Amino acid sequence: MALRSSSSTPRRDLGNRDSPPADSPSPTSQGGSGNEAKADVARMTEVEHLLADLEKQGVEINDKIASIIDDEVARIKAEAERENTKRPKMNMRLLLDGAAAVALGLIMWVEFYELHVALSKKVLLAILFGNKK
Repeated sequence: MALRSSSSTPRRDLGNRDSPPADSPSPTSQGGSGNEAKADVARMTEVEHLLADLEKQGVEINDKIASIIDDEVARIKAEAERENTKRPKMNMRLLLDGAAAVALGLIMWVEFYELHVALSKKVLLAILFGNKK
């Protein structure tokens, strides 16, 4: 089993888990922006806090589990970012649907108002001049 009690094995140094391989270039030299590098650092600190909390509870985490947790955190954040890019398109669609509903309501109001005015004239003329058949 991957999770072991800290009493069964001594704690290993976790410093190497966060450092990238020696032959891998930095995030900015891979074509990423400075914001991506900052997000990567923030993600690593979140993972470190999570792993530290687990270790405080007496769970030893090996490098394989730490990398799986790190990958899953990155996947979840990437998925959330993709969802955020879909949201403006959905908001624009709702805005257009609302504008179409208002325009249709205005057209219907004008039609009913014209009908009301025409019927009111007929009723008024019938009252004033009598009902001629």
